[in-house]
Amino acid sequence: MKNLIHVIYPDEAVYFYVVINDLSVEDNLERVFGEWNHGSNMECKMFIESQKRSFSVNDIVCINGKYYQCQSFGWKQVSTEYVNQLEKEVALHPRRFDGAWFALSDIMWKRHNNEIYPELVCSTADRNHARSGATQ
Repeated sequence: MKNLIHVIYPDEAVYFYVVINDLSVEDNLERVFGEWNHGSNMECKMFIESQKRSFSVNDIVCINGKYYQCQSFGWKQVSTEYVNQLEKEVALHPRRFDGAWFALSDIMWKRHNNEIYPELVCSTADRNHARSGATQ
């Protein structure tokens, strides 16, 4: 089976190629992870020639039109809209000047904390309201 693979470093680079195999999506994702990581002994020629950093948590792989974001453990399927929004956020982030990876890391850290600790995340208006001692 032909599999169209896109390796996406958000707002940094996209590499694409076709592999012919009968692997499951999960096995193809793990294969791509190995092929795009220094020291894996599985590095593909395209990765070596690109001189890119190793594929990392929060980077994205698209296989046959379905997107998967690398997690600390495993993969999370995400939508096209999610990928497009993430690209925009990385492009506009203040740390983008330091490099896309720094911006991506900051964005994903904030998103993660919003999901895990939403009670600790509040808007500036909420903080000002709390400081003024106002009650509801």
